Formats: sequence, C-alpha cells, structure tokens
Amino acid sequence: MALSTELPAFNHEDKSALYAEIVSRIEGCLYKCTMDEHSTMLYISDSIKLHTGYEVSDFTKGTVSFHSIIHPDEAEQVRADIKQALQNKTIYDVEYRVKHREGHDVWLHERGYGTFDTSGNAEYLHGFITRMNAGTGDLLATLGSKSVEIEASSNEIEKILKSLNLLAVNATIEASRAGAQGAGFAVVANEVQNLAIRSKSSLSKIQALMREFRQLLRRR
Repeated sequence: MALSTELPAFNHEDKSALYAEIVSRIEGCLYKCTMDEHSTMLYISDSIKLHTGYEVSDFTKGTVSFHSIIHPDEAEQVRADIKQALQNKTIYDVEYRVKHREGHDVWLHERGYGTFDTSGNAEYLHGFITRMNAGTGDLLATLGSKSVEIEASSNEIEKILKSLNLLAVNATIEASRAGAQGAGFAVVANEVQNLAIRSKSSLSKIQALMREFRQLLRRR
C-alpha cells in the first residue's frame, strides 16, 4: 500500500497554535512595530521579558516605549542605521544596550526589515531581537569607555599645544625685539613652535581615528 506524501491540512487555529509553540521555543523575540518615533510595538513575543524585565503589555499598550530604554550612547546611531537600511530597502543589523527594568545594562542584537505602503513609504518594522553574550557586551562597553577617556585626554593635550604654540609665538616676538642678544632664544622658540605644530597634526589624526573607532563600536 502506497503511503501518502501529502501533509495534513491545518485550520487557522492549528496554525496559530503551531506558530505560538515555535515562537515560545525561540531564545530571541520576534516583533512588529510602527514607524513612529516611539517604535510602538504592535506585537512582541514573550521572551522580551527575559531580555529587558518588561512585560509584553508594557510595550504593546504604550506604558514603555522600546526606543526609550535603548542606551543614549547608541540610540541615535540605531535610528540612523535603521533609516539607512529603509532607504536602501535592505535588512538592518544593529547592536545596542538597553536599560533593564532592574537597572542594569543588557546588550541586544537586532536584525530586521521594513515593509512599505503602496506609495513606497515605510509602514512597519519586523525583526528579531536576541541577547548578546555578556562577555561580548562587557568588552564593547569597556572599549567604548576607554575610547571616551582617550578622546578626553586628546582634547586636553590639544589645549596644551595651543598654549605652547602661543607662548612660542610671543617668545619669538620678544626675541626679535631683543635683537642680537635674543637670537639664540628665537631659534629655540621657533623649534618649540614647529614641534607644537607637528604634534597638533599627529593629534588631529589620533582624534579622527578615535571618532571613527567609536562609530564602529556603535555599529557592532
């Protein structure tokens, strides 16, 4: 007797139950949200509570805006990356910290796409959110923090170099007024000024690299 290769038909209730069963076993969470500034959730799966501490109803009923719990250091970059993906009609892939309901930071990885109306305007975002490895998140946070410290130190060095350059200029002027007696001092002042200028050039490159580094971290 030949075996049938046809799969049994599912009614609507069967499909809904099957979908719910599959979603419940996924470690990450699926979502669908509107394109407003609050990223209002129309649907988000239950596992979001494991990642953020918030209930599904907190997001779907508007009690909490999902975008509002994204760390300020990453929020604008996340918006920019998603906007760019929508313009190109490609999949977006972003990583960011959120503030857990209990107060600590959690790193999340989000991947999704937009759907558009008949006029070509983005209507909804559909995506999948997973929790990043704690070690990876901690490393990114540490690197980000250190890059801020380096940039702050660079800014202080820049101020010192500006002062040094100004002092060298003033010293050169005073040496020229002193005539022959100030000739040797003028040479030293000129060398100090040249050193300050070269150092400023190198510092500008370091600052540019650090800004680029921080941008790359936000996109990780």
